[in-house]
Amino acid sequence: MKPKKLIISLLIANITITSAANNIAHAQRYEKPTILKASQLLPASLLKGPHHKVAERVTSDGYFNNYTIESKFGNMTVEGRELLEIRVGEMSALAELDKLACTDVFADAAYKSGKGIVMAPVKLVEKTAKVVSDPQKMADTLSAIPDGAERLFSWAYRKGKSAAQAVSDAVSSDSEAKDKEKKADSDQSNKTSTSDAIDQGTNFGLRYIGYTKRQREWFRRLQVNPYTSNETLRDEIMRVAGIETAVGTAFKFVPGLGLLGELATFNTWYERAEKLSLYEDPDTISKKNQKELLALGVSEELAKKFQSNKAYTPWSRRFISASLTALGPKVTGHSEFIRAACEATNEPSTLYFVSIGEAFEKLHAVTPIKKLTASMYLPAAVTSSGVLYVPLPVDYLFWTEEVAGIFRDFEKRVLKPNNAKRAHVNIFGRASPMALDNLRGMGVEVAGS
Repeated sequence: MKPKKLIISLLIANITITSAANNIAHAQRYEKPTILKASQLLPASLLKGPHHKVAERVTSDGYFNNYTIESKFGNMTVEGRELLEIRVGEMSALAELDKLACTDVFADAAYKSGKGIVMAPVKLVEKTAKVVSDPQKMADTLSAIPDGAERLFSWAYRKGKSAAQAVSDAVSSDSEAKDKEKKADSDQSNKTSTSDAIDQGTNFGLRYIGYTKRQREWFRRLQVNPYTSNETLRDEIMRVAGIETAVGTAFKFVPGLGLLGELATFNTWYERAEKLSLYEDPDTISKKNQKELLALGVSEELAKKFQSNKAYTPWSRRFISASLTALGPKVTGHSEFIRAACEATNEPSTLYFVSIGEAFEKLHAVTPIKKLTASMYLPAAVTSSGVLYVPLPVDYLFWTEEVAGIFRDFEKRVLKPNNAKRAHVNIFGRASPMALDNLRGMGVEVAGS
């Protein structure tokens, strides 16, 4: 072989070896979410109850788990343990409505209402059967990974990049975004998006709950959220309330709801709902929110932007404003929190901010908070003792390239600007060994399993 050809061959070989080595190194620095098992993640009563069971196969986007609930009321895939707990709790309400539909008092009321027919029990509702009648459609739904809070973290990742990094990733990011848009368009004919469902829930609340006392009372009696995106539950309550209204007398029926102790989110939501009078007119709730946010120093423009974000419901907005009000106006940075919260685009990401607000409220009751910050483009708090508290209400944190990017230059970008002496990250769920090692390698105290 001629010297020139030999040199070229050696250069090509060297480039190939170097490229392969870089790929291996890159793979070792980050990890991809793996398939998880529900039996290893959930307590027994949440895994299976009298009205449901959770499928063993659990997927993850690196932050939140995607659970499949199987029940006689239909199958559904939900993102995040909080939404899982809410849906499982709602099964109790559906079971009570199912029980009512099978009673003589309901049959008699339906007849007296002039309908001339006995309405079918929940388990026989035609649309519920349609949901599980197409195996391929169900398989496609179950294999998909919802994009709930993933968008929120992607936003934080992009914001945290330097200008040079942002430019270098612009083409690939744009391509990924377009691919997701195409997939979303193709899936649109098969399912309703979470945000659309929430819009329907909000419209439902504005149209009925604010103005119909009897319907509002049924939601309260069953201890469920009138703005739920669970269409089956909303329809059944409307059906029962409509018949009761037509009859003109109340059913002699008292729900025997037994809420499970493990459903922390479900139980907390309805305890707070009673405390904050959240079964009243939604317009009244909105006015309270606006007043509280302005009192905390949030500008009128930003407060209105938060109030008009359709991903939130009157309940989730009220929870956030109430938590911030509990911190008080002496704590600075309320506007930073609301600005970050405005980035929520769907139900899982709104629950994320509700959880963080509640975490701050609990922390403040024990260790006073001095300021709120969004240095990572996700909310954190600095205590009076100089500790940066970072709550991460996620199900399972994997050390993906995106997570690493959010925590990149943590000390320089987050700790120093906030004059924090040390940082404490509280992972509500679990974290992979690699995620824990990397966070602790940054000198961060980590709580989480």
